[in-house]
Order: sequence, then C-alpha cells, then structure tokens
Amino acid sequence: MRAVTTTARGPLRPFEIAAAAVFGALTAVVTVVTGFIPVGVAQVLITLPIAFLAAGNRMRSAVAATVAASVVALIAGGPFGVAALLVLVGVGVLVGYAERRWGRNAVLVVFVGSVPLGLAVAAFAVGMLLLFEQSRILLLDSLVASMQGTLRAFQAVGAGQDFVDIYTRTMEFLVDFWWLWIGGAAVAGIVGSALLSFGIFRTVASRTRWSSPPTEWPAASATAPAPLPVRLRSVTYRYPGSTADALAGIDLTITAGEFVAVAGANGSGKSTLARILAGLDPTTGLVDRPGDVGLGAPGGTALVFQHPESQILGRTVVEDVRWGLDGDVDGPGVEALLARVGLGGLADRPTEDLSGGQLQRLTLAGALARRPALLIADEITAMVDDASRTALLDLLAGIARDGTAVVLVTHVEGEAAAAGRVVHLDRGRLVPAPAPTTRTVSAAAPPAVTDPILEIRELTHTYAARTPWAHTALRGVSLSVGRGEGVLVVGANGSGKSTLAWIVAGLHRPTAGTCTLNGTPTADLRGDIGLVFQQARLQLQRPTVAEEICEVAGLDHVDRPYVAAVLQRVGLGAHLVDRAVDELSGGEMRRVAIAAQLTRAPRVLVLDEPLAGLDDAGRHDLVALLGYLRATEHMTIVVISHDVHGMEAVCSRAVILDAGTVVDDRTVVA
Repeated sequence: MRAVTTTARGPLRPFEIAAAAVFGALTAVVTVVTGFIPVGVAQVLITLPIAFLAAGNRMRSAVAATVAASVVALIAGGPFGVAALLVLVGVGVLVGYAERRWGRNAVLVVFVGSVPLGLAVAAFAVGMLLLFEQSRILLLDSLVASMQGTLRAFQAVGAGQDFVDIYTRTMEFLVDFWWLWIGGAAVAGIVGSALLSFGIFRTVASRTRWSSPPTEWPAASATAPAPLPVRLRSVTYRYPGSTADALAGIDLTITAGEFVAVAGANGSGKSTLARILAGLDPTTGLVDRPGDVGLGAPGGTALVFQHPESQILGRTVVEDVRWGLDGDVDGPGVEALLARVGLGGLADRPTEDLSGGQLQRLTLAGALARRPALLIADEITAMVDDASRTALLDLLAGIARDGTAVVLVTHVEGEAAAAGRVVHLDRGRLVPAPAPTTRTVSAAAPPAVTDPILEIRELTHTYAARTPWAHTALRGVSLSVGRGEGVLVVGANGSGKSTLAWIVAGLHRPTAGTCTLNGTPTADLRGDIGLVFQQARLQLQRPTVAEEICEVAGLDHVDRPYVAAVLQRVGLGAHLVDRAVDELSGGEMRRVAIAAQLTRAPRVLVLDEPLAGLDDAGRHDLVALLGYLRATEHMTIVVISHDVHGMEAVCSRAVILDAGTVVDDRTVVA
C-alpha cells in the first residue's frame, strides 16, 4: 500500500466524515463481536479498522471514529469496555501512522512505540490494583485457589515432592510480586498485540494498491466564495506518474450566467478540465479567480460527478439533499427542489432503492441546494432516458438564466448544442468543432431456432418488504428468452430495469414468481449468467487488468498469455494486460468487465446500461463486440438500457417496462 500524505487543515471534509463514520461503525461492530469470542488474540481485530483509517487520513478522522466506537463500547461493555477499546485504538493508530510515515521501517517504529504504551497500561493496571485493595485480594485469592486445584491434580497423578515444592514457591512468588508479573504481562501483551496487528495490517495492505496518489483538493477557506469569473491561461495538467499531459495549453474564460458545454471523446481531458475549474491546481499555467473556489460551500462551486454513487451520503433522499447544510433548506424547499429535478414525492425513499438515473438527479438536487455560483455537471445525462435528458438540459439552461454559470461535460454533440457556448477538446487540447460522422448499422436478425432457455414467470420484487419503506420495483413480469436471442429491455428511470437485471443474473431472489435458466432458479446458479454493471468500475475489484481477469476466471495465479487471448476476444490489445484498472477509459473498463465474465463461459450475458458514458467510437466498438458474441457464439444477450441508438445491431426484440410491468413486447427494436 502506498503511503498517503495529508496536508489539509481545518474541519473534517465530507469524505473524511464518511470514512470516519464507516470505520468507526466497523470498529464498534468488531468490538461487540469479539466480546463473545473466548480468544484473547481476537481482540487484535479491533485495531485494524482504525489502523487503515490512520494510514490514509488525518488523525482527527481516527479521533472521530474512536469517539463513535467508544459510545457503542460504553453501552456494550461499560467503562472497562471503553478503556480496553481506547488501548486497542491506540495500537491501531500507532500501526497505521507508522505505515504511512515510515514505510519499510514501520515495524521497528511499531515495536518502539508500543513499549511506552505497554508501560502506561501496566502502570494503570498496577495502580488500580494498589488503589482498590479488595479487588487485588480477590484476584490473588482466585489465582491461588486455581493453582492449588491444579497442584492437587498433579499430585493425584503421582507428582513428586520436588515438583510440589517448586510449584509452591512459584505460587508464593506470584502472590508476593504480583505487580511484576501483571505489569510484565501488560507490556508483553501490548507489544505482542501491536506486532501481530501490524503483521495482519501489512498482509492486507499489500493486496491493496492505488495506481495514482489521491487528488489534493483545495482546503476550505474562511472567506466567502467568489469563483467567478474564472480565467484559465496556458493551463497544463499532468497526473502524477503519467508520461503525458491530460491538458495542455488551455485558455478559457467563464463568467456568471453562462451555459458552457465541454465536448470531446472519452479520454480527451473533459473531466480533468472540470476538476481544474473546481479548484484543482494545474501543473503549469494560471487560474485566475476573484476569490476562493468554495468547492461544496453555499454560494461557491458545485461539482456533480459522472458516477453518482460516489456522492450519495444520506440514508434517504431528503437526508442526502440536506447533507452538510446548516438547516437552511426547509421542508417545502426540499420538495420544490426535488420536483425541479424530477424526484417529486421521493423525499423519504431510501437512496439504495433509487435507479442510476434517479441517483444522478439526486446529486444534482444536492448541488442546487447550495445555490452555487458555478455548477459543473460531468456527464450527468449518461444514466437517464431521452425524456429525462431533455428535461435535465432544460433545467441546466434555466439555472444559467437564473445567474449561475453552468459547465456541462459531455461527449454527445446533440447535448452540447443546448449550451450557449461549446468548447471542444481532443487529447487535452482545445480544437475546432469536429465534422459530424455517420455509421451504418445493420439490424440484428432473430435466432434461426427458437429454443427458450430463460423463463420469467409472474415475477414480482419488493425492496424492504414488510417495512414502512417497502417499494415494489417489479410487478407480474413474464418473459421467455431463447438461446442466441438478443433482447433489449427499455423503460424510463425507475421502471425496474436494473432490478430485473439483478434478478436475471441471480443476485436477487424475487419476492414472488420465478426466474429460471433451463428450469433452475438463477439465484442458485454460479457462472452460467454473466452480469456487467451500469458502472463497470464498481465491478473491477483487482488493481490490474490481468489480476481482475484471472481472479474472475478462478485461476490461482496470473497467466498473462491467457489474459492477452481473452482481451483479444473483446477487441483489446495485449498492451493492456498489466495496465492498472484506474488508467483505463470508460469503454476499456466495460470491455474488460465483459472479458472477465466471458472467462466463465456464461450461457446468458446481461448488460446494464452498457452504452452509458461512451463516445461514438466506444459505442460502435461495444455494439460490434456484442453483435459478434451473439451471431458467432450464439450467446443469449439481455441488454438493460434507456439508450436504444445502435442496439438494433445486437437485439432483434424490445421489451418495454413501465412502473415495474411489461407494457409492450416487440419483435423488432425500433
């Protein structure tokens, strides 16, 4: 694991609060669970969450997590439970900080640092026994009684007088010099726990790598935000460890009330430019603003990312909108804001029940709640249907008319045309508008032989069933899909498309009805159905392409020639075998995810929003790949999407969902 240097000052930032909450909750849970395990070494597990938190965050994050965990420990174990927790947290902080600060020499630092901690614990234990004499007497009487019972057992099996004398003198020594062995045991226990904790931590951490250091965002300022007008002069940015500039020689000015679109293919530098506008310092060049960028602050700059899951923090919709605000958004104001972004009536809906498109709308609502002077929307239309896309573009135009500068990052020229000004990027440089391109797409044919393999009968699924938050996503859905068939499932956001994908893939068991593959419930199958998520990055769990593909394939080692052959199958070159996952483009991530699924030889491949966020070239390559798999390998393909453009080359049938029910089942994709 690479050491992380944190230089931020001031209050905890939102992601630090989230990290402290997660690791604090994990520490509390481990504390309670290990309390039921009659093995002392299990207590070392309590140190690990705090160690990881201290290794990658400021110390105040660890303090916040410790306070949260201590409350649970007080309830579960009383004052002594809190004392034990604080000692183990101290060990965890020592382990994490030593790894972050000293790297290879961390084990020596852990050993040296644990000795005074052990001495402090020993002094506390001995002092308490000196202060509370009756407790000390009870402890020693219990020890003597236990040892005498053991001695009688030895005598019963023929122990000699010499053994009895040595045993008796040992017992007397323990009683007379109780402070020595209790203190020594405390020191040895702390030092041993620290070294064991470090060993476990290093073993786990060695399997976790980041391809690049985290982005350092500007620290919060005490002055009022003033991000506009913003002027970029000869701005260049190169990511740490990279050999090429992500942006080069950018000259750009944005003023209040402008609606500017930043257009370009995947990997052209659009998102990097958005981050520069949001406060990321360029490698070279000048970014001129009248005041602080105010990222996330009311009246400052709001950035809505391409992947909404990374910005959702609240348990419910209304909690997420109000997250981080000081109560200046009242109930009616929240309802009006949600209605404005198309989430009216969903204030109390749990965020985990929202579709991808609804999550994007929610992140936009959270940004607007801060009344920003500058709103940066990075591919926010990628997960919404056509009607919602039009509504969001109209909303952004209205926001600009109200005086907020809006920067829309998109690869779709049609969306860019809705802006008042369009900036085109190619390989990190400003370029003139490219000439329009057209591609000819051949319609896919139905399978020659109808051989149903996937059967869905009266399928109903309810989230949080039998609770006040119950939400029915699918109602009485029935479908039959044949071998080698391509089926496109379409519908508006929230119509149940993603829920259907997860049930078909076997990740959910339906509340009612059946979903079977050749008569076997899909939830009971492993490897027969492949699923590629909406966000391919969330599916790629290993640090490199080779490790990801070999892991999914079930190999216990990295077989590079095998990985190269698998990548070639999806149209990727062998040069990507050792590429870090985070260095892949969106289209490459999606094809790597597909390649990994193909190693399991699935009979059905389910793709949830496969075209989201891809430029024209990426869409064309992915559609060609899916068409090849279906036509040549007779693979059954189910595509869940609101974007039908180009899918006629893969799917010969379209199923339309509305409010969780099938309203149309066409034999030809229109």
